Amino acid sequence: MRQTRSGPELGQRIGTYHAVGLTGALAQFAVRTITLLVIVLIVLLVWIRPNSALFKGGVAAAVVLVLFGLRLVWRLVTARCGGNRCRLHQGGIAVTGPLGRVRDAVVWREVTGLRRTSSASLLMAFHRVEVERRGAPPLTFTALGLEPALVGVLSRLAARNGLE
Repeated sequence: MRQTRSGPELGQRIGTYHAVGLTGALAQFAVRTITLLVIVLIVLLVWIRPNSALFKGGVAAAVVLVLFGLRLVWRLVTARCGGNRCRLHQGGIAVTGPLGRVRDAVVWREVTGLRRTSSASLLMAFHRVEVERRGAPPLTFTALGLEPALVGVLSRLAARNGLE
């Protein structure tokens, strides 16, 4: 774990937004890919009608339901624990892990740059943010979605703190 900052050093909290690491982004991609493949399988079962198509379609539908059920349970657990969040403060940024513990934090005076990479496709839409800082590896996290609110607020805060 990287060195983290205390709450008083970061100042008053401005907002809390959903943000994940690389694992969360890949998990979203995997769930959507498997769901798409199972839907294609169900359509092919209806079209081709092999022996025991009803059983095979039922298994495929059960796989989709289990995936969505697991995803729902994971969302409830992380929401209850306060996990996968980017907490923006007047004095800096703190990012929590899946179970709500602060994974990494940085104060604005140590930030040297802000880079953002965006991608949008059928299976995934995300904004990867790298907060570059002096003397330490960058703070990285991923905001899922086409236009997450986190990206706009973070850009405004960076501009207010003298970053481009």
